[in-house]
Amino acid sequence: MQNIARTNLKKQLTTPEIMVCASVYDPLSARMAQEIGFKLGILGGSVASLIALGAPDINLLTLTELAAHAKRVCQASDLPVIVDGDNGYGNALNVMRTIEELEYAGASLVTIEDTILPCRYKEPALSQISLEEAKLKLEAAVSARKDINLSIFARTHALNEGDNTDMLERIKAYSKTGIDGICIFGVTDNNTLRQISDVTHLPIMLISYGNPDLGEAEELIKLGVRIRLSGHKSYEESVKASYLSLLKLHQGDNYKDEEVDAKALIKRLSDSEQKTKLTQQYIYPN
Repeated sequence: MQNIARTNLKKQLTTPEIMVCASVYDPLSARMAQEIGFKLGILGGSVASLIALGAPDINLLTLTELAAHAKRVCQASDLPVIVDGDNGYGNALNVMRTIEELEYAGASLVTIEDTILPCRYKEPALSQISLEEAKLKLEAAVSARKDINLSIFARTHALNEGDNTDMLERIKAYSKTGIDGICIFGVTDNNTLRQISDVTHLPIMLISYGNPDLGEAEELIKLGVRIRLSGHKSYEESVKASYLSLLKLHQGDNYKDEEVDAKALIKRLSDSEQKTKLTQQYIYPN
């Protein structure tokens, strides 16, 4: 049976237009995004971890948990949904399993990143696997999909420390593995984006959190940007609204409006500080 959402996204990636991602996290939010008119949604790994575990994005979520929730979100509407596949949950064979599970769940696009996850003992954060291993993992991902309309994007990050040589080498190599696009995180200037555009012919997904320094939409389109994610504000605001609603219900006539910072609220409720302490104690001990 043809997956309409995947087919639509595949076609959309060939048009000179930037799709702004709606952060969707359950069936109703996916339907909301479609009704409003979004052409694309995303189930972020950080959001999935919060929903399934109430935990911050430190790679505690399993593939089974992600796939189960992705199925509920992806199959709730005809909205194409990107699913954050992290690093594929292991080696090349694990990546193949990840693609199989997320394809079955109904994902329209899966991102696979080259970061070492979870963090290894005393390994610096955002450390990357070798270029050779990353290429083979992407080739394995492509070979694992059964539906050619399932898009697979390689995700990497810009370190913005003056030398983009390694990043550009990776993007150039990844673009030859048969994948459908490049997902790039951390680009903060237009010059770096131009360098990326020069080494790949593939559509670019930009995780930029609305950075205006990257250029206007028309310029970004010329550089190959087709997808843009500016964070998961819809989820953050939904948590905030739920908190205030419960607070009002509990306090009744004594309720008074108060300012609540959504990010700080989520950080507190997800026990982020304690997880940071445990990470420091067991993974980065002095």
